[in-house]
Amino acid sequence: MPLRHVVTWKMAGDSEEERGRLKAELRDRLESLPSQIDVIRGFEVGVNNAGADDNFDVVLVSEFDDEDGLQQYIHHPVHQEVVAFVRANTVGRAGVDVLF
Repeated sequence: MPLRHVVTWKMAGDSEEERGRLKAELRDRLESLPSQIDVIRGFEVGVNNAGADDNFDVVLVSEFDDEDGLQQYIHHPVHQEVVAFVRANTVGRAGVDVLF
């Protein structure tokens, strides 16, 4: 059964300029994953440009064939490099996994 994995992050940073740089770097890192992890079936990254301070900054909507595919993605070494960047540069995360 197809699975959609949706995650959103709030970036850290002391200034809007720094948060903007971090948003762009996270977007770039995420967008590099599909070419390196073959279990990804769909992948979209969005960056919030609306300016509302209470909004999250970056969203990922990804799709996998099933839970096993998601777990392979989660544990893949290239994904784990992005996870390390996220943990060092975010102050909030929310996620949901939905079966279709």
